[in-house]
Amino acid sequence: MSSRPSSAQLKRWLRSPAPVADLREQIRQAAAAPHLLAVMRQVVPDVHDIPMLSYSSYREFERTGERPGYQNPYFRRRAMLTRALVETIMGDRSMIDPVQDLLWAICEETSWVVPAHEEQGPDYWDVPPPIIRAEPLGAHTSLTRQPDSIDLFAAETGAILAETVYLLADDLAPEVYQRVRQEVERHIFQPYLAYGRDHWWFKGELNWNGVCNGSIGLAFLRLEKDLQTLTEALSMVLEGFDTYINTAFEEDGGSIEGVGYWAYGLMYYVTVAELLREISGGEYDLLASERMKAIAYYPVGMALKPPMYLNFGDTPDTVQLPAGIVQRIAERTGVSELRALIGGSSRPDEHSYSIAKLPIMLRQIVWWDGKDCEAPPLHDYLLPTVGVVKLVGEAQTKPVVLAITVGHNDGHHSHVDVGSFVYHIDGESLIPDAGRGKYSKHYFRQHRYENPFTNASLHNIPRIGGHLQQHGREFGGTRQFFGTIIEHGERDGRKIVVVDFHTAYDLPQLTRAQRTLSLDANTGVAQLTDTFVFAGEPLPIDECFVTWHDVRIAGDTVTITGEHSAILLRAVGAQFSLETLERECRENERDGVLKRLITRVTGTEFSLTLTPLASKD
Repeated sequence: MSSRPSSAQLKRWLRSPAPVADLREQIRQAAAAPHLLAVMRQVVPDVHDIPMLSYSSYREFERTGERPGYQNPYFRRRAMLTRALVETIMGDRSMIDPVQDLLWAICEETSWVVPAHEEQGPDYWDVPPPIIRAEPLGAHTSLTRQPDSIDLFAAETGAILAETVYLLADDLAPEVYQRVRQEVERHIFQPYLAYGRDHWWFKGELNWNGVCNGSIGLAFLRLEKDLQTLTEALSMVLEGFDTYINTAFEEDGGSIEGVGYWAYGLMYYVTVAELLREISGGEYDLLASERMKAIAYYPVGMALKPPMYLNFGDTPDTVQLPAGIVQRIAERTGVSELRALIGGSSRPDEHSYSIAKLPIMLRQIVWWDGKDCEAPPLHDYLLPTVGVVKLVGEAQTKPVVLAITVGHNDGHHSHVDVGSFVYHIDGESLIPDAGRGKYSKHYFRQHRYENPFTNASLHNIPRIGGHLQQHGREFGGTRQFFGTIIEHGERDGRKIVVVDFHTAYDLPQLTRAQRTLSLDANTGVAQLTDTFVFAGEPLPIDECFVTWHDVRIAGDTVTITGEHSAILLRAVGAQFSLETLERECRENERDGVLKRLITRVTGTEFSLTLTPLASKD
């Protein structure tokens, strides 16, 4: 069964659980253990010198908007614990003291909620969106209140500590075990049982739901001995999970948050799902559904050249998928192409962020077979609800992808980008989505769309009458602004998609803005045609395109040259101008310099041909 069980059913499984595999022995026997332990040693060379977390570093975010001063040592502590735990399980008894020291240090942290996620407590949770957050009120802050709110990383911390003491219970000093139990109870169990359903993420339509409910569910499963309390907590977790699977992913299985957040949200969901499947003797299986198959296929559909993926919104264009989690999803859903996305050499994270996720790293070790796979062939992909269309062809034997997004501008990680497109050749997005801005104090508050990387100015969409597309209600907009897929298929031997995006602009006089993209699958030549209709006098239109690569303008043609490929853009009669956006890139800590091409449209129609040039390789 995959539907939510009754409390009585859940209690029956928890009272008399089926045998559960010995995770410690699985780690010792895992083929991937030597490789991943080597990665941990490289990224976390020391487990003794525990970094300090100071009051001033906690308050740095409030004062300056900067995250790293507190978050880097916060995550390094947890990464150190992951390495020390795995070393202990693999037989190094000298690591027990570092494990206990790290457990104790994390228990000593006043708040497990990171400053960027600090809230003012339950008294303020009834404030509806838009997200207009005040500063912490005087002395009434996360550092002085009893724990009442739980964020992503507090939830993960609870799971980290619970999993550690579960695995090493017999090796730890009784007072260390007891201290961990007390602090997880205080920071996680009590707030969840008291206020869990009041947290905005509990039934959220985004990755926070899967991460928070999943982490908390794992912590309860590892630590809670009282049957009634455990049943109550897991009933809440599964209630949240229902919403997560049904709303964080659209009807077509896609996510408006992108591949990176797809992976993050599912990590703890899958971990808890598999543990419950074991405990129930296979009776309860959250991964056994057609819906999960559609969700599992999403990264395959969004792939460019793994680890590169289409990156509309805040998700990065390069995502190192969690190998163990992805392999388990692929095996359980039968989506074999998903398994093929996994590469063999996980890239170490300079901030120890990935290794800090201890329960996930353990499942990387156990669930990944350590083998490389050939990336699956690219295929066309349609997400009618999310509003993404990917067309695939080739140029001189190199794969070409032409893709467009046409959903809405109203998600937690959405950009103002309805109708924006990407042109990609074999690992290079010559016309890219520019990606996200710097995660700072204002990035997820009411000033979010003042950032050029989130608003429409750095996306491949036109400015009409001097106006940009508008953002949605999530961060203070007036309504949801959206687009519509009108046609998708083939026409005259070319793959084609037609969209209308006039409803993404707050311009009553604009009655139609139609973008047609077509691709010759045999040559990689693409055609863009925009048509505009106005009620009354037409407004001036400026077409805009961005690139990270070298640009040369010659009349009505533009050559964009990457490291391995190049394309020629031509719009008959156009006069292109070029802007270099050094300041915007510097302020958002982006590598490279983004360029923006602009041309004024003559009349109400614009056509652009994109032709791949001879390969540089």
